[in-house]
Amino acid sequence: MKIKDFLKETNGSYILEKVLNKDKTWLFLHDDLEVPKEAVEILRKVKSGYPVEYIFEEVWFYGDRFYIKEGVLIPRDDTEVVLERAIKLINEKCKTKSEKCKIVDCCTGSGVIAIEIAKHTNAKVIATDISDTAIEVAEKNIALHNVDVEVKKCDLLKCEGEEIKADILVSNPPYVENSWQKPNVYEPDLAFYGGDDGLDIVKELILKAKDLKYKAAVIEIGYNQKNLLSEFLKDKAESFEFFNDLAGNVRGIEIIF
Repeated sequence: MKIKDFLKETNGSYILEKVLNKDKTWLFLHDDLEVPKEAVEILRKVKSGYPVEYIFEEVWFYGDRFYIKEGVLIPRDDTEVVLERAIKLINEKCKTKSEKCKIVDCCTGSGVIAIEIAKHTNAKVIATDISDTAIEVAEKNIALHNVDVEVKKCDLLKCEGEEIKADILVSNPPYVENSWQKPNVYEPDLAFYGGDDGLDIVKELILKAKDLKYKAAVIEIGYNQKNLLSEFLKDKAESFEFFNDLAGNVRGIEIIF
């Protein structure tokens, strides 16, 4: 296969740039060359459904490059709106405090949200996850970006028998209904499924944050969970507001306790 034909494939340019260590301009100037067998094999694997991010152990989020590997959820672009909402809330709520605000990024996965919050706010950030693989990946990314984020292995907000107290909770938790069929079988079930309606973990986080006297929370949710969550939150928050992603679908909720 020639380079010019390979470039027509989804992820074709990215695969060749990585395999050949060349940029797009070089590829277009040499598009009559044969594609190396390694690239063809990678494309075959990607077409079968294996994530290209896992192959090259790299993912881009909020303009930054992060390490990723199998066993950890691949960050989605849509989560950037959740991050931006969290950064805005943190900077608003914490600007009058004499000491640093304490933020918990629960279900941190690869750590991308915690790391970007550390970069764009003056908060003290703690990242938690129950997965050993996620903890390992998050720690590597924290070192890669040279930010001050503390990582803890926890069951949601409970770490070694103690609950974490903080000012603001941020989370992209598992929120998919158990009946949903994952299009990508290679990502971990632990990062997706949240009970029959998908809200088991979301609700538990909200109740824990309220009980621990968190001031606010920003949580990613599913596009179809607005009504169920509105009913649940009626007597549990001072106020709450849903917000959409760039496609106009409900993507998250901001809660003031």
